[in-house]
Amino acid sequence: MANQGRELYEFGPFRLDPEKRLLLRNDEPVPLQLKAFDTLLVLVRHSQQVVLKDELMKAVWPDTFVEESNLAQNIFVLRKTLAANSGVPDSHRFIATIPGRGYRFAENVRLVSDHDALVVQRHAHTHVLIEEKIAEPNANAVTVSPKPASLSYPARLAIASALVVTLPLVVFLFRPADTPPRVTGIHQITHIGTLVHNTHLLTDGPRIYFRVWHGKERDFASVSTEGGEVSPVEIPIPQMDIDDISPAGSEFLVESLGDSGKTGSSFDHPYQSLWRVPVPTGSPRPTGLFSSDAAWSPDGRTLAFASGSGISQANIDGTHAAEIVTALPDQPFYLRWAPDSKRLRFSAGDSKTTGFFLWEADLSTHSARKLIPALPSSARPWPGGWTPDGQYFFYTAVSDGTRNIYAIREKSDLLHRSNASSVQLTNGPFTFYLPLPGKDGKRLFVVGEQLRGALLRYDSSTSQFLPYAQSISADQVAFSPDGQWMAYVQFPECTLVRSRTDGSQRLQLTYAPMRAFNPQWSPDGTRIAFHAVSDNGAPAKIYLISSAGGVPALAAPPSDDRQIYPSWTSDGNSILFSNSDVSQARLDLSILDLKARQVSTLPGTRGLFFGQISPDGHTIVAVDYNSRNLVLYSVAGHATRVLAELADYPRWSRDGKFVYFNHLYFSKKRSTGGICRWNPSTNAIESLLKFPEFLLTGAYGVTFSLTPEGSILLLKDVSNRDLYALDLDLP
Repeated sequence: MANQGRELYEFGPFRLDPEKRLLLRNDEPVPLQLKAFDTLLVLVRHSQQVVLKDELMKAVWPDTFVEESNLAQNIFVLRKTLAANSGVPDSHRFIATIPGRGYRFAENVRLVSDHDALVVQRHAHTHVLIEEKIAEPNANAVTVSPKPASLSYPARLAIASALVVTLPLVVFLFRPADTPPRVTGIHQITHIGTLVHNTHLLTDGPRIYFRVWHGKERDFASVSTEGGEVSPVEIPIPQMDIDDISPAGSEFLVESLGDSGKTGSSFDHPYQSLWRVPVPTGSPRPTGLFSSDAAWSPDGRTLAFASGSGISQANIDGTHAAEIVTALPDQPFYLRWAPDSKRLRFSAGDSKTTGFFLWEADLSTHSARKLIPALPSSARPWPGGWTPDGQYFFYTAVSDGTRNIYAIREKSDLLHRSNASSVQLTNGPFTFYLPLPGKDGKRLFVVGEQLRGALLRYDSSTSQFLPYAQSISADQVAFSPDGQWMAYVQFPECTLVRSRTDGSQRLQLTYAPMRAFNPQWSPDGTRIAFHAVSDNGAPAKIYLISSAGGVPALAAPPSDDRQIYPSWTSDGNSILFSNSDVSQARLDLSILDLKARQVSTLPGTRGLFFGQISPDGHTIVAVDYNSRNLVLYSVAGHATRVLAELADYPRWSRDGKFVYFNHLYFSKKRSTGGICRWNPSTNAIESLLKFPEFLLTGAYGVTFSLTPEGSILLLKDVSNRDLYALDLDLP
């Protein structure tokens, strides 16, 4: 019987292959996690039909009980993936939500076989034989052939010499350009979903090493480059970070977090002691060096390490330390050696912006330069590394809210024109970090992340966390004065949304490339103030928008300052905000008069940020930038006093009787961190909630919100983070 081929599903520009478990677009694989693929397959097979949520969850998780938020996350990922890979602006076009029931795949689906789907181009080669007809000899005919004029020997020699000189030049000038690199396949290596997104990926050849979350703690683990079981790796240093592995794969380079400090007068330059730890286990050896990031040289003889706002080099035993580069604009991180040991690449800030750039240090000249000056600081690039032959360099950068992988071809042969510009290798839906080239130069290992949060309310009477507003992925929630509406930042897109407090009647207020943060309702409930940034690298600004929708408008007159964290005065005529230059060398609190559109600085607020004005307008609670102390500022007396240590995101209760704040989520004191409040009547700090054992997340760091009744809202991290291997075609 003839082979009929396997069944495939086609819709729009996509093809779904159930047997190979692949989603293809133009024969290129589109990355999807297994459960997201299973969800899509069920919906496609029931195209134009409503699939109930319970039925969909039973089909995707047949033997496992999961929360509805897992299904919602899959739908979110699928919508983003299909929209990003089809150029469709409406992410709901493919999958429609049927409120209260389930989902419907809205595209027309064609069922074809692989024979129908596969098009083979056959090129016919036609040989045309041109025959010359030769006349019969005619003895009476006289044939006269004209004799061409001949060139002299010197002329022929001159022409030949000119061709010898010019022909190679013409060939060189018109030689074809390099074929760009591309990803030919993506394979999921781990299936645990808990990798640390900004972990250093390390390899000794057969295995990949990385950090994984265990609750709020980070463990060290490894997996075969071909996939399989994830195995824990024991390091005899309790609190540590792994920076690198020696070229021979015999030692780890480890930071001891228990032995840390800082340089300068702020938190800008932290450091930890560096240790060498044998692989797979053994007694650690101190190097005597202190740094926040370090890397082994390709020959294994020296270490490069960040030292303040510079980079130094030393022997692996810590001797003969000397500076390589000094006076960088900011502290360098993620140091990467070139295979020739002559250069280092890293990320570092710039005194003129709030973002950071890729830099390259030349060891022969002790100088550093921006690698891609035209790249906006909002791209926040992170270096990955070189292929072993030094032919390609990889890095990741943010574009349209997603961190993608880019490649730079470092060298070119004489037969091709070099193209030194970056080539984008991925385009979502995953966010990728710190790509690691494999030892074979044919694969790239990278952590792929699909961000998602679930909004929870803490019930103080039962000490339990309960779903709030259907566990939507909402951060920085603010409630209208009448308590009927809320505005929030959709995570991870950072779009501003307004809805009812149960999540219904949803209205999106802002759109990409604007990323919104910290919405605050006006006292009359008609407007919402927030701060926002865009992908053009411009500093954050305060915006106003109608709570009924419209176009966001700049609240203050144009300036070069960075404006964040708005707070309305009770009369609705002014807004307090944190003001700084782009480098944050100057910080203060400012007041914007909305009627006069004038900005004035509050005296005595230098170094303060995250300011929030009290309902009576007499005092302001803020955070001191250098000490991270929570302080109270008197508007009349221009004086401050300390209320608490290591505070973040302060806010007043609606009645002005309390100030709520949270301790730094990650700090040496995080074991006692959580949500607290200051009681002005007793001048006491009251602990309300310790941070839970599960991970929290957010668009602007881990923060919290308060319902009109005073309940605490937190955003639980339900993201998926796994290790992927990308097959590469590197011409």
